[in-house]
Amino acid sequence: MIPRLHEWTHTPYGPLAKALGHPVSPHESLTEHTVVGHWAGLDGYTSGDEQKTWATIQWAAHLEDPYLEHLFTASPDDDRRAILHLDVRLHPDDRDLSGPEWAEVAHRLARAAGI
Repeated sequence: MIPRLHEWTHTPYGPLAKALGHPVSPHESLTEHTVVGHWAGLDGYTSGDEQKTWATIQWAAHLEDPYLEHLFTASPDDDRRAILHLDVRLHPDDRDLSGPEWAEVAHRLARAAGI
């Protein structure tokens, strides 16, 4: 596996579009194995009757909400860039991975990064 860390940013629209290979859209949803953001209480964040699949533009807006709600939050270095974009590709000699295996890779990298 070959990971690539992109420059940190304050908005999710560019990184999400790069990850998808096209602009975010109100008409396209992510697959069930895509990991955009995750935390232990995620299921409690949505009501039982709310849709479980969001359009890509809804994901981008959701990821940007904390940045907009906490205007003066910054790192100790006064950095407000909170969006991490990391992509991973397989080495040509690696076997193909299934959706759940890619999700596990994403979870492991997030844990290793302390997210």
